[in-house]
Amino acid sequence: MRQLPLIFISIIVLGAGWATGAWLMEKGRQELRPVIKQLQTELASERAARKRNEEALNGYQKELDSLRRVPRPTSPVRLCVTQSVREATPAAGSLDGAAAATGGDSGQTRGDLVAGPDIGPPLRELAYGCDAENAKLRALQGWARSVSQ
Repeated sequence: MRQLPLIFISIIVLGAGWATGAWLMEKGRQELRPVIKQLQTELASERAARKRNEEALNGYQKELDSLRRVPRPTSPVRLCVTQSVREATPAAGSLDGAAAATGGDSGQTRGDLVAGPDIGPPLRELAYGCDAENAKLRALQGWARSVSQ
């Protein structure tokens, strides 16, 4: 029976400790609620921004994939090179050859058209690069529209 007061005091100390801890925890929660709400708002904003960015990136990737799937023509593209010699002859009735000097059409063009080098591959690469840049531009415009809404 002598231990009964010690047990009673121990129960009171434990109960007071538990109550104090619960009170401190609630007070801490109240102080942290505004911070938690702010962090949740920032997290929601970041998630929305990430979703917009991923949609823009996916749109860009889809356009690039569709550009890559289109078969590129392989036929040669050649510029014709003229091997001509223009002989300027004085125009009929002209004593000083003024017509030839001013670019009159009295000269004759001689020579044949010769096929030049194939410019198809670099031309197609340039066109593909332009298409890729246009796809990137459309994706960025879509992203900018989604950000401004």
